Amino acid sequence: MKLFMIAKNNIKKAKFSTATLVILIAITTVFLYIGTNVLANIGTFIENKNTEVNGAHFIAIVDGKFDKAVKDICESIDGFQYMEREDAIMSLSSEFQDINVGEKNYSMSSILLNIGTKRAISTVHIIDQANIIPENGIIVPYVLKVSREYKTGDTLRFSVNGKSIDFEIAGFYEDLIFANPSNVSTYKLFIVDKKLNDLINNPDYGVKCSYTPVITNNINKSEDFENQYTNKLKSVITDGDGSYASLNYSTMKTGSSVFINIIMAVLVTFSIIVLAIALIVIRFSTATHIENNIKNIGAMEATGYTTRQILNSILLEYMIIAIVGYIVGIISSLLVSPAVSGIVSSSIGLRWKTDISLKAVTVSFVVIVLSVLAIAYFSAVKIKKITPLTALRNGIGTHNFKRNSIPLDKTKLNVNIALGIKAFIYNKKQNFMVGIIVMLLSVICVFAFTMYYNFVVDNTEMIKLTGMENADVQMTAQEDEDRIFDEIAEMPEVESTVRINSYDGIIDYSGKESSANIKITQDYSNLKINTCVKGRMPCNDNEITITSIVLDELGAKIGDTISIKYNDITREFLVVGITQHLSRNGRGAEITTQGMKKLVPYYEEKELLIHLKENVNTNQFVTKINNSYKDQKVQCINWYEVIDIMLKTFSSSIKIIVIGCVMITAFIIIFVMFLVIRVRILKERTRLGVSKALGFTSNQLIGHVVISEMPVILLASIIGSILGYIGTNPMMAMMLASNGILNCAFYIDISLILMTPLVISMLGLITILTVSFGIKKISPCKMFEEAKN
Repeated sequence: MKLFMIAKNNIKKAKFSTATLVILIAITTVFLYIGTNVLANIGTFIENKNTEVNGAHFIAIVDGKFDKAVKDICESIDGFQYMEREDAIMSLSSEFQDINVGEKNYSMSSILLNIGTKRAISTVHIIDQANIIPENGIIVPYVLKVSREYKTGDTLRFSVNGKSIDFEIAGFYEDLIFANPSNVSTYKLFIVDKKLNDLINNPDYGVKCSYTPVITNNINKSEDFENQYTNKLKSVITDGDGSYASLNYSTMKTGSSVFINIIMAVLVTFSIIVLAIALIVIRFSTATHIENNIKNIGAMEATGYTTRQILNSILLEYMIIAIVGYIVGIISSLLVSPAVSGIVSSSIGLRWKTDISLKAVTVSFVVIVLSVLAIAYFSAVKIKKITPLTALRNGIGTHNFKRNSIPLDKTKLNVNIALGIKAFIYNKKQNFMVGIIVMLLSVICVFAFTMYYNFVVDNTEMIKLTGMENADVQMTAQEDEDRIFDEIAEMPEVESTVRINSYDGIIDYSGKESSANIKITQDYSNLKINTCVKGRMPCNDNEITITSIVLDELGAKIGDTISIKYNDITREFLVVGITQHLSRNGRGAEITTQGMKKLVPYYEEKELLIHLKENVNTNQFVTKINNSYKDQKVQCINWYEVIDIMLKTFSSSIKIIVIGCVMITAFIIIFVMFLVIRVRILKERTRLGVSKALGFTSNQLIGHVVISEMPVILLASIIGSILGYIGTNPMMAMMLASNGILNCAFYIDISLILMTPLVISMLGLITILTVSFGIKKISPCKMFEEAKN
């Protein structure tokens, strides 16, 4: 009880310091709890969501004429349990526009199904369902509700090649595989039976296809199931005709959480930095407390208190502060949970709703409390060396026997500047603490500004990181592609074209196998995006580049020879480089067109990337192509619109996180500087009073404080900005390492680097001046009267 009373008294005496620590610990708790909660539960959450609707383990979308082949292939694969099949209409060049929210129409591939079909696989649970689904009713993905603010009753305009139909949104649904366009750039939509039949009978709106979801006996092996399906399908659809898509649960599960994992990793990193700042403040506060109360400590020892008891009282004090801050943080986390749910939901396309996570609560509590107790112990342990005699003499450490660097009687400097510099030299420990804090906050600012610029202002580098080749228009052709592609290349609007394709294959090395999405093109030097990070891209027909994830699984490296099997043909390829990209969860490889023809002699690229000349309207060109070749299974889309939609939800979340981090950074700078200057003024109150009695004005003494503090803030912010400039890309690469990213090249705006120390210094200066105005209230006369009394 005695120790509690001492701790309570210490807390009362240092109210502002206590408040600062409570706020810092609360901020740490909020970010650490939210980050660990999402990271720890996202996998289970997705699994439970998929289980709720009995979500498909694998989906095949093909031309209906191959229905029997697909059925036979799926049934022949080990692990198959059951499947369903239904008619659908698929369009690669569809456009959407919600009339009610006033958005512009945008391109997105789509597949439309019948809402009235009874399903056992991927059942449709409608959210915000209309009272009555009208004949033109449509059920859309939940991500459109949380990221684009669509509402039930809105009018959704569905357009293909200039022809449009207005649907009324009758509700929303959740489906992991089609949850988010950043995962699968296709909307799965449900309309009534009559409307679907009308569209199927009208080829202007897309092609009729078969949609086949499959359930296996092991959902975690769905990727293996797709690999076997893809290999067996090649013997039936040898030229790719009629094969539209195949998707598996495992790949989509990983892909759906990539972006939210990045966001949560940023939050956890920020929380650790704020915790480090709190620990620095604890060390400073403890040292100040011991120095200011050394006589009291000696008196307590003289009256019978042991040094262990005094030390324990300090530990108890900080433990109380840590627990209070933690409780405030947990309560704050619950209050901001709706905003967090919105961020997570818009990023993954599923309704995020979790109860309090005991795992996240425990991890946050243990990390914070143990860190606080550890730093408090090591900061206060020197109490054991203080004897009553030393304490009553005010401590040998309170006397300065160091060399006088700036003797006032010999210096040529202005006396006020000299005194400011002397104070700067004298307060080395305090300056070091402030410097470390400002430096860390500067790193955070540069990192946050860089994230904002590359995800919100200009996402060019982010697009490069996905590994997807950019173009104005992306086009596919299922027949007579050579003639069509040559004709398009000669059109006056076209600047250049690149033929490209990809397929999911199996790579073998020394008996180990790994799946990869294998990209194919004639000449990789024609591509705008270079994903190679080591070695070079393939040039010859026997060369291949592979992502680090696939190479690590195989145990291969540059210079090794791997094998690719296509149907009954196996060919060897020499690994000449390592590539990286976020698409396909970092699993990829690249070979040349001639290399592919070693596997498939009759192979032809089915996809064309089109770069248009300046001032050419992309949407008008897309409509022109689709109308010109509408009878030849040709479809094209505005590529940049699709990418913008894919990254929109993520960039919106990043914007919120960055703004929050910058505001908290400014808040921390103000509070820490307020604490430091306030403690310094209280500590030096007698000296300041004597200085006033000697003739120094309040403004001169305030100037001393500014001169002694501002160099630290300015220098630390510059160093922090430089470290942020150097370390931002390596930090991003580290966060994305699990997706095979080896290095990042985000653009870091130099103006932001210059602005960071300027803004931080101005903020620090304003805070110093504001707190230093308290010097004006110090009166030598009142101090001498208090001393007499």
